[in-house]
Amino acid sequence: MFNDFIKHYNTIRDILRDCFLYGCFSIDDLETKRNISPRKVSYEIRRIQQYVEKKYVKVDMDGRYKLISLTYDFLRHPDNFLVNTFLTKSFTRTDLYLYFLILLYLQSKNTPCSVNTIVDELIENGNLNFENISVKTIERKLNEMSKGIGILSCNTEKRTKQYYIAPDILDLLSCDQLLELLRAIDLYKNILFPTTIGYFCTQTLQDYLKYERNHSVTVNLFNYKYVHFHPVIEEQILWEILKAIHQQRKIKLYYHTAKRPDKNSYKVLTPYKLRYDVRHGRFYLISFNNYGKCIISRLDRIESIELQKESFSREDYKKNYKERMKYTWSSVALADGKEPENIKIELLIDEVSEGYLIEKIKNEAPGGKMEKIEEGRYHYSLKVSDSGEMIPWLRSYAGNIRVLKSAELAEKLAADWKEILLSYGVV
Repeated sequence: MFNDFIKHYNTIRDILRDCFLYGCFSIDDLETKRNISPRKVSYEIRRIQQYVEKKYVKVDMDGRYKLISLTYDFLRHPDNFLVNTFLTKSFTRTDLYLYFLILLYLQSKNTPCSVNTIVDELIENGNLNFENISVKTIERKLNEMSKGIGILSCNTEKRTKQYYIAPDILDLLSCDQLLELLRAIDLYKNILFPTTIGYFCTQTLQDYLKYERNHSVTVNLFNYKYVHFHPVIEEQILWEILKAIHQQRKIKLYYHTAKRPDKNSYKVLTPYKLRYDVRHGRFYLISFNNYGKCIISRLDRIESIELQKESFSREDYKKNYKERMKYTWSSVALADGKEPENIKIELLIDEVSEGYLIEKIKNEAPGGKMEKIEEGRYHYSLKVSDSGEMIPWLRSYAGNIRVLKSAELAEKLAADWKEILLSYGVV
C-alpha cells in the first residue's frame, strides 16, 4: 500500500536507524559501516530533515564529527513525526502533470472513457504530444490511479477498459459523523498498528472536510505517554511479512547485523508469526528455515523482504512453534536440546497497600505458580527460555522482588544494579 507514497525507502530507513535512532553514527562512520558514500548519506539526511522538524533533531559534537539524534516531548508534540519520512517519494513534473490532467479531463466529461479516447482528446486540445509522453505512459498512470490509489474506477466493456472518477464513499456521511470518525482515528492512530495508515487517513478526512464540505477542523486532541514512535519506520517491512504469512509464501530476508554488514547476504525463510514487545516497542518475526530451525529476526535489523513463489502450509509448523515458543519471555526461542530455566522469585509486599501486585505479576508473567509463604511474602515459580530477558522487568519491581532460584540471573541483576550505582556515583 505504500508504493504510491514511497520510492526507495530502504536507504532512508537505514539512515534513520543508524544516524538518528539507534547508532547515532557520524557520516564518516556510516560510510565504513554500510559502504555508502558520504555524499549519498548527506543527501538523504537533508531529505529527512525536510520532513522532520528541527525541534525534534538534536545535534552533538564528538570532536570534529557531528552526531544526530531524535528527541521529542510527548506532552507538547503528540504526533509521530517519523510518519513524515514516508513522504519522501520524488515525483517528476510529468507525473504530477498527468495526474491532474487526467482527473480534470474525466471530471469534465463525467462519463467513462477509454484510454484511446482520453489520449485523442488531450492531444486534440493541445495538452499532450507523443514526443514527450506515450500512450503506454497514460495507460500506466490510469492503472495506478484505479488499482493503486483508488481515485478512479474501471469497468471493462467489450474488452476495452473504461475509466471514470471513483464514487465518493463518504457522501452518505454527515459532517458530524465524519468528525466522529476523524476523532476516533486520531485517538487510535498512535496506539494501534499499523500507525502510518492512521495518519494518512486522518489527513485525508481533514482535506475532505475542508475542500469538499467547506468545514475546517482541528485534530491533535490527545496526548500519549510511553508511546513508541520508532517502529513506524519498519511498517513497510511489516506489511510485506503480513502479506507473505497471509498468502503462505516463503520470503527472502535480507538481514543486517554488526558482524555481517554485507547487504547481499540473505536467508530464505518460512514466516510464521509476528510478535510485538509492548514494553520496548519492538517487532520480531518468528520463522523457520528449510531444516525446521526456529529463527527470530528483529524487524529493526531487516533490510528488505522479497516474496518467493514457493508456498508452505502453516499447519506443518504449528507443533514446532508451540514447542519453541512455549516458555519465551519476550522473543528468545528454546534452543534445540535445551531445557527451559527454572526461575523462582520472592515477592515482598505490604498486603494492604500493595496487594494488587500479586495479580499484576501473574498477568505480566503468566504460566507460573504463586505460593503464599507468610503475610506479605510470596514465592512465584515459572519456566523461561532465557532468563536474561527478564532483567528489565525485574528491575521495574526494585524493592519488591528478589531472585531466589537461578544463580546466573541473580548475578546478572546484581551486576546491572552495581553498574547503575557506579554511574550515579553511589558506590
